[in-house]
Amino acid sequence: MSAASAPRALTPAATIVVVLAGIGVGALVGALVPAAAEVPDGVLLAIVALAIAITLLDVPLASFGRAVLDRRLLAAVLLLNLAIAPLLAYVLSRILVNDPDLQAGLLLMLLAPGVGLVAAFLRRAGGAVEALLALAPLLLVLQAITVPAFMLLFTATENFIALDGSRLLPFVLAGIVAPAAFVTALQLLGLRAPRLGGALRRGAVLTAPATAVAAGFVAAVLIPRAGERVALLEAVAPLLGVYLIVLAPVSILIGTAFGLPISQVRSVAFSGAARNGLLVLPVALAFPEGFTVVALVVVLGIAIDIIGLGIYRLVVPSVTAQSRSVLTPD
Repeated sequence: MSAASAPRALTPAATIVVVLAGIGVGALVGALVPAAAEVPDGVLLAIVALAIAITLLDVPLASFGRAVLDRRLLAAVLLLNLAIAPLLAYVLSRILVNDPDLQAGLLLMLLAPGVGLVAAFLRRAGGAVEALLALAPLLLVLQAITVPAFMLLFTATENFIALDGSRLLPFVLAGIVAPAAFVTALQLLGLRAPRLGGALRRGAVLTAPATAVAAGFVAAVLIPRAGERVALLEAVAPLLGVYLIVLAPVSILIGTAFGLPISQVRSVAFSGAARNGLLVLPVALAFPEGFTVVALVVVLGIAIDIIGLGIYRLVVPSVTAQSRSVLTPD
């Protein structure tokens, strides 16, 4: 594909506006149109699954082996996302221990590393975008193991395991596994069919609109279902902000400790900040009656995360540039 015909990704500012507008419109519909609560869960899941498939188009799922090419970056990202971030998520979640639905939503949001929207911000911040995307397939596989494991571990005293989990498997298969498998198959075909490969790259520019539509739709349907508990979301927002504030210096220190070049230190920082709210929405939607707010916490997390990535895009390059004497130059 020539440079002239290559798809133009949305700028970070445009990405923020699109995602926040979608969620805002959805929240407004949910507040003003109570009948939106009658939308079947199957329709909700289908829209989320389609959005997940679109966000995965830019993730090299068919190139799983590339993740081990840069072992220092891999080690730094895994340490941050499988040890430091879960520990911080656990500490923050204890503040919500008396509201298990809020606690579950916060943990789901913070335990899953992001792999979709982060690329647009990292590219403008001078980060190693391709190196981080190469790790994405491995991070997705690890999420399938670590997110439920950490959820059970961190909520053991709240006995979450006793909840009705009959909807979990079909929601995960239809909302996460099926889109990922479909995109992987398309990417494998795209390796032999240049036109299909080009179409997939063009489709990747729809990541932000797809996220906005899915998150907004979830908000529109679930806000009237949640009723008065929607007001409790204000207790979660500051905790999501604290996560982003704490992770910034910690992630830069980890990248520095591993002797990574500046571009990869920035990648580590964005890896710690970006959360995969869209990908865990099917899990949030699978919670039984009485836990409607779980998915709304995730939607709120998507909104705050996108704002946080915008701030990281401004702050992280400046901090790492000022630390050039400590960091390994590219």
